Amino acid sequence: MNHRERVLKTINHKEPDRIPIDIGGMRSTGIHSVAYRKFRKYLGLDYDSVKLYDVFQQLGFIDHDVLEYFGADVVPVNRLKPAFGIRIDDWKQGELIDGSPALVPAGFNPVKEEGVFKIKDDEGHTIAKRSEGSLYYDQAGVYHPLADAKTKEDIDREYEPQAIEEDEKEFLNNQAKELREETDFAVMAEFGGSIYEQGQLLRGYKQWYLDVAGNKGLVEYLLDKLVENYLENLETFIEVLGDRVDIVVFGGDDLGMQDGPQISPDTYQEIFLPRHKKMWEYVHEKTNWKVFLHSCGSIKQLLPYLIEAGVDIINPVHTNAKNMDPKSLKENFGDEVVFWGGGCDTQKVLPKGSAEEVRQEVKKNIEVFAPDGGFVFTPVHNIQPDVPTENIEAVYTAAKEHGSY
Repeated sequence: MNHRERVLKTINHKEPDRIPIDIGGMRSTGIHSVAYRKFRKYLGLDYDSVKLYDVFQQLGFIDHDVLEYFGADVVPVNRLKPAFGIRIDDWKQGELIDGSPALVPAGFNPVKEEGVFKIKDDEGHTIAKRSEGSLYYDQAGVYHPLADAKTKEDIDREYEPQAIEEDEKEFLNNQAKELREETDFAVMAEFGGSIYEQGQLLRGYKQWYLDVAGNKGLVEYLLDKLVENYLENLETFIEVLGDRVDIVVFGGDDLGMQDGPQISPDTYQEIFLPRHKKMWEYVHEKTNWKVFLHSCGSIKQLLPYLIEAGVDIINPVHTNAKNMDPKSLKENFGDEVVFWGGGCDTQKVLPKGSAEEVRQEVKKNIEVFAPDGGFVFTPVHNIQPDVPTENIEAVYTAAKEHGSY
């Protein structure tokens, strides 16, 4: 059974020969660039060629030699500008946050002001920042373009829809063509299309919470503008990628916290479900793609409504958040949704446990999630720089060792 066949079988809730493995198939199943560089060195692979492609989360591209080493089954089709409008089709020599050399996007030019690294847009607004020693660039507390909007007219005036331009069409097409014609990996295309999280970024986090709680009309008006834009881009996305893609990634649309959803099930059902459903039904009507949603945190209370809206695959399966026990998730939703993640806790076990504890965690979670298919192995979230290289090797090796049906 080849990589693609294995993934397709499990996402159709049937047991393949072994559990599929994902390493970097999308931007929440990867490895922080600092950890990835160290890991490549540990494996005896070239480590000076690491490419930092997601400057927000500081992720490195996962090379095909690493995928083959662990028998991973999935590869991504990336957007041209995955973070902060910075293109990833042109590279220059740069350095990672620990000072080690790497290739970085040519347009990645943070400025340091008062000890803080800042990324600015063309108008000089700070759109992300990173303090000395921080692992990522933070979008909170910086520029939110619709923060001062009071009326629908303000939103009409300030909201700028985004289009998939000709250069990005070519970028998408070239990736999909190469991956489908020259490999047997399953292909997942990262579309984006967040609505809840995009509202936070456009309005600012505090204002968005106030809006959702007390300004429903403005929230729905903004969401409808977003969905209209996304549907136009989905049409282009589908036209360009066609049957060369198996899965489309929506996210991040983080709806959960550590101890529960950010919003009540009633609020999700009333405001957000119809908009998610409109996009996901469009995908199902026009393609054979499976809809993949990245939504962090404790979202068990929202899963029935997300499934109703049309989600096929849920990630990251935050098993150490409240009410996200693997056994309960599998028993209650295993027939209706694919669990893509939850393979190993990334908050405690992976960074702080021994390699043997990592292997046992992987074995335990596979035993719960694997029966009847519907499970793709990947740790809960991206692997961070504090994870020992031995544990990175252990997590994926254990997945392969214990993943046979």
